[in-house]
Amino acid sequence: MKKLYYALFLILLFTIVLFSAWPMIRGNIDFHTDIARDFLLLEDVYHNHNITLIGPRSGGIPGVFHGPLWLYLNLPAYIIGAGNPVVVGWFWLLIFILSIVVVYYVGKKMFDTTTAIFGSLLFASSTGASVYAFFNPAGAVMLAPLFMFLLWLYIRKKNPYVLAVCMFVLGCIIQFQMAFGVPLLVVVIPVLLYQILCDKKINKMFHFIALLSILLPLSSYLLFELRHDFLQVRSVINYLSGVENTGKVDISLNGLVMQRINTLINDAPGMVGMNVLWITIIIVFTILSGITHGIKKITVQNPFLLFTILYIGYWVVTLPYKGAFWGYYYWPFVSVISIIVASSHKYIGKKLFLGIMAVILISNINMLFRKHVHDQQSTGGWKFFHQVAEKVFKDAPVEFGYYIFTTDLFGYSSQYAMHYEDRKDDRKIGSPYTKKPVTYLLVDDPGDHPSVNAIDWKLYDVRINAEPVIKTQISNTYNIQKFDLSGKDLTEPSNPYMLNSLIFR
Repeated sequence: MKKLYYALFLILLFTIVLFSAWPMIRGNIDFHTDIARDFLLLEDVYHNHNITLIGPRSGGIPGVFHGPLWLYLNLPAYIIGAGNPVVVGWFWLLIFILSIVVVYYVGKKMFDTTTAIFGSLLFASSTGASVYAFFNPAGAVMLAPLFMFLLWLYIRKKNPYVLAVCMFVLGCIIQFQMAFGVPLLVVVIPVLLYQILCDKKINKMFHFIALLSILLPLSSYLLFELRHDFLQVRSVINYLSGVENTGKVDISLNGLVMQRINTLINDAPGMVGMNVLWITIIIVFTILSGITHGIKKITVQNPFLLFTILYIGYWVVTLPYKGAFWGYYYWPFVSVISIIVASSHKYIGKKLFLGIMAVILISNINMLFRKHVHDQQSTGGWKFFHQVAEKVFKDAPVEFGYYIFTTDLFGYSSQYAMHYEDRKDDRKIGSPYTKKPVTYLLVDDPGDHPSVNAIDWKLYDVRINAEPVIKTQISNTYNIQKFDLSGKDLTEPSNPYMLNSLIFR
């Protein structure tokens, strides 16, 4: 019977991984602005030999950046694939599989095999749809359960070496996703200090030294701050003190508290499956049962209490942050929540547990199937932008110029596709944001932005008044315009302040 269960488990897991890999099988990955920006950063590191101490901007507090660990983690796949994003997408699948292994391992070590099996299935089925669109928080998703396990193991064993590894892992989580790792650090430090200071049997010096291991993965931040006059520290201080209000939302303290409670109860559990009410009820019931079941003295050695401290503490310490609270800030909780939900088999009937798991898994796998296999990919994928670049290079003369318009003014997706094709085609040279006798405008304008549009951009930024000799409509919003320039249209310089670099990351 056990062999049958394991066979069914492996079949389900293989099916989930296959559906997750479907975009890469079709030669595609998601290629929105943030992912394209990461590829431009990888391009800069590898081709221009620019070692970076910071990664992409955090998106929450102006002037604050994630660490570069995600970039360097992806760099070998980027090099092996000669910059092909699909090859890096296959590497993301390996990260996904490794994350499943971590969830299985932690579930088995902290609970039992049943928890490991269903925890990994819940995690895989709920996260598989995002594999083709991985970016820096995916690293924190992989490490979050390992961090909780190491923290739990240290509290039980009081081994300073375990603490050192635990803090190193937390430092890596901060590298991947500051909005998740930094609040966890704030929550866990008092817990660890209490454990160290109140234990008379341990050599406290070794344990305090072990805490400092977090500085190893955070050393890139320290070096960056020293080189740039503590730019990020000053940015955080300005944000918290009210000097800098960019990105803040107008919301009262009561509204902020209610927002966090709603996210805690609905949004975060909803990452594991669409049956949010069931999942939330299971989590609450499991935690209460796990904390009180057969325990004479409640301590943080109890994994359910430890999870509760980390989970609720996270939302409490983030209250000073008044910006938009995006889902990818707390996305790393999905792997830990999956384990907690799976551990409910210990406290509810077997038939009820299997029934609930079946409903959640079928719903998750069906959504994954519809997204990647049944439904068509949108125009935001790598395949789309690469085909646009191929069309331009196929039509273009030996030398040509091009400009890219998007309503966010970054144009990272098309920029990288053009750079990639330029490296592939040795016969032709494309000059970005430069006028040549033959110049192309790559325009993505849905027409819904109140103040930015492609017509004004062409006239007042690119400074071309002529009409295109050819206009090729690629999609409802995207077109390629080809110009044969002469006279003032060719000689008048374009606006030198157009965004054509990664200055804002």
